[in-house]
Amino acid sequence: MPGRPPRRWYTPPRWTGALTDFIDRRVDRVAGSPERAAEITDRWVATALRRYGADSWKTVNTWEAAAKRHDDAGDHRGSLELRRRVLAARIQHLGPEHRLTLNAEYALAGTLLGLGRPAEARPVAEHALECYVAGLGPDDPASLAALERCARIQVEVGETPEGILKYRRAIDGFRARGDEDRAQLATSNLGRLLLARDDFGEALGVFRELVDVQGRQLGADAPATLASARDLALTLARMGRLHEAHVVAQNLVAGTTRVHGPDHGSTADAHRLLDRIEASLRPD
Repeated sequence: MPGRPPRRWYTPPRWTGALTDFIDRRVDRVAGSPERAAEITDRWVATALRRYGADSWKTVNTWEAAAKRHDDAGDHRGSLELRRRVLAARIQHLGPEHRLTLNAEYALAGTLLGLGRPAEARPVAEHALECYVAGLGPDDPASLAALERCARIQVEVGETPEGILKYRRAIDGFRARGDEDRAQLATSNLGRLLLARDDFGEALGVFRELVDVQGRQLGADAPATLASARDLALTLARMGRLHEAHVVAQNLVAGTTRVHGPDHGSTADAHRLLDRIEASLRPD
């Protein structure tokens, strides 16, 4: 209708975040797989568009939920356009520095990284980091998470020393907050990223440190320690240090067998790694 004022576009109260998390967990349980959860959320998007239109915050939040589901399912292409719509709507209605807009930028950068497009992810991730630090301080969890994302981008575009430095700052920040789980996850992410880029020397140092820290804090047979030991054995093997890799892989097999039993998938995976290393050690 001509002259009709636009509907008020507002953000929901904070308590709805807990409600959304509850609903998401229920959907995950009912769906049984990330792909099925994405299908369910896509139907929510169609319903929201019919009921509220594309310019409603309810529809935008549903787009965001659907984008997350597609990312969880590994369908980053299916997520990308939804992420862009969410960001555009929040910039329009809330402004470029609103917390929800920054959250949308951070998420879009993650989707672009999933698509292997770090150069495109860089400006949105860096803007989110700059605004988080200005508004929340450098030690806020959101700022540290954005710092880690920017660090990953720098490593992926070849700025490895700068990226490792930022990763270390993020890890130290999580640890200073007492969030040891997040610090160890960031360390593992850094090591695997370096390994994927064939930067074996740097990856070896990261995994040695991680196995040592987790072994002291969690125990040698903790699942996280065993996962890091597998990464360490793989790194040593790819460096050609097969005798060292063999010792680590033998300990890994023994640990996974004690923790999971001989028939568990993790034990079978550890045996496969050990078999590959032993095959490489045999003379031709």
